[in-house]
Amino acid sequence: MDERRFHLPDQETYFISSHGMEKLLRRADGNASLLYLYILQQKGKLSTPEAMEALRLSEQEVHDAIAVLATLGLVAGGGAAPKAPRTMPEVAELPQYTAAELKGELDQDQAFASLVKEVGCTLCKVLTAPDLNILMGLVRQLGLPPEVVYQLVCHLTKEHRAKYGEGKSPTLYNIQKIAYIWARDGIVTLDWAMEHIAHCAEQQSQIGRMKKVMDIKQDKLTETQQKYMYAWLEMGFDVEVIALAYDKTVVATGSLKWNYMHAILNKWHERGLHTLEAIDKTEGQRTPKQNPNAAEPLAPDRDEIARRRKLLDQMNQQ
Repeated sequence: MDERRFHLPDQETYFISSHGMEKLLRRADGNASLLYLYILQQKGKLSTPEAMEALRLSEQEVHDAIAVLATLGLVAGGGAAPKAPRTMPEVAELPQYTAAELKGELDQDQAFASLVKEVGCTLCKVLTAPDLNILMGLVRQLGLPPEVVYQLVCHLTKEHRAKYGEGKSPTLYNIQKIAYIWARDGIVTLDWAMEHIAHCAEQQSQIGRMKKVMDIKQDKLTETQQKYMYAWLEMGFDVEVIALAYDKTVVATGSLKWNYMHAILNKWHERGLHTLEAIDKTEGQRTPKQNPNAAEPLAPDRDEIARRRKLLDQMNQQ
């Protein structure tokens, strides 16, 4: 039987993070959104024939919707891969325009000509023929408006210089790779582009705060560390909850154990606990087993009070 199981919150009240909702809205794929709700209702289980009947979709439409959800990072697992969906061409497959085509575009399309001028100024370079070919491909082939391409260039240039120093700029080829991700994720209007850039800036700010409360001194995080942090933000946790998980990790293990901390946060996520209030209400009111007849929960000991004060001091210093 064609049945797979996806990893989703297994709870009566189903949780969709605000960023997950944004991904669905940006992609604007009705079948993918409908299938996601169906998978949530089925607690992660999916039988293609049953989904086809319930949602009135064809087999290919179900497989395409699964591929979209997987691409957006909204489902994982599921066993064997579905049939190949209809996808965009790979980065290397952008058309190669002739010199005459490039000149004609510059002469006839004022918006494209302005884009070329502004991109050159932003990157502090004279654009070459291959650079122009990439820009033209992003507009013609991917369908990204010039104003969206310009915001992408500015965004990536700012990030690149923050990492490598002023005067350093990303290549058009690297910009092209991210442009494919934007097009895939539905970031194809100026409003969506600005919102996405603001979201990225907020994430970077949150990661900076996370590094502080987790006492991470290194300037650059490793790829694995970044994956953990982005995953926690995607789950919908704020820094205060992540700080609490860090505190519990250090108390239990004596140091920062990333997999141990991730297990704590993943457990809370699966149970729908994403705020300090929800965690305190669910876990803080449990009567200790060694004192089952106590009328009130046991008060925290001095070490616990000291840890909490230190945590609050760190948060207040930000």
